[in-house]
Amino acid sequence: MRILTQIIVLALVVLAFSCTRTHYIGNAVQYYSIAGLRQSDQAISNTVAPYKRQVDVEMNNIIGKSEVMLSKEQPESSLGNWSADAVHTQCELYSKSTVDFAVLNYGGLRISSIAAGDITKGKIFELMPFDNMLVIIELKGAELKALFEHVAANGGWPFSKTIQMKLNAKGEVLDVKIMGQAIDANKTYKIATIDYLANGGDNCAFFAGKTRIETGRFLRDAVIEYVENLTAQGLLVNAKKEGRIVREK
Repeated sequence: MRILTQIIVLALVVLAFSCTRTHYIGNAVQYYSIAGLRQSDQAISNTVAPYKRQVDVEMNNIIGKSEVMLSKEQPESSLGNWSADAVHTQCELYSKSTVDFAVLNYGGLRISSIAAGDITKGKIFELMPFDNMLVIIELKGAELKALFEHVAANGGWPFSKTIQMKLNAKGEVLDVKIMGQAIDANKTYKIATIDYLANGGDNCAFFAGKTRIETGRFLRDAVIEYVENLTAQGLLVNAKKEGRIVREK
């Protein structure tokens, strides 16, 4: 079920609610009462009701369980680490190739935490409400400097577990390692991310126009699938801060 369906349903519900009072629309000459729309409002509500029930059932579907509370923080967080790892894993699965690391923008995670316990499909919709597609971008090692400096300048973004970045007390990049290795300026690296960033969004001009692999999968759907796969293996969702981005004091 796509977010567009929810938006349409929500819009209809809001419309029905907003017309249950008496409003007046005025100009310099006349005023018109729209209180008579109440009867038709009930018809709209009746039309929406079965779709709303269907959405509620779908969104309340429990897809997994988290062992700990996942929280959103900067420069690094358990929620950010978990989200980036999910993207990394799913992009490798979809592309059938190795990804060097994944990165997401901090603002793209729209809730501050996921509580320990049951995780519903609706909770992932809350976390990732936009129809962003997963893509894999190719950058030369020499081009990665702009990415890491941008992430540092913005307080830290979610990276997958293959990244270790050190910042000084001012928040400037001191060192970055990928899978424990120094960056090779001539190597081509594969970066899993979302099309919003790949298209230059959030001031990521360094991504725009680069070679990319389209996975054809929505970020949100991929993360739901990631949780479902963990559950099928009898595993719980779990993540912690582990020094992916460290800032000197």
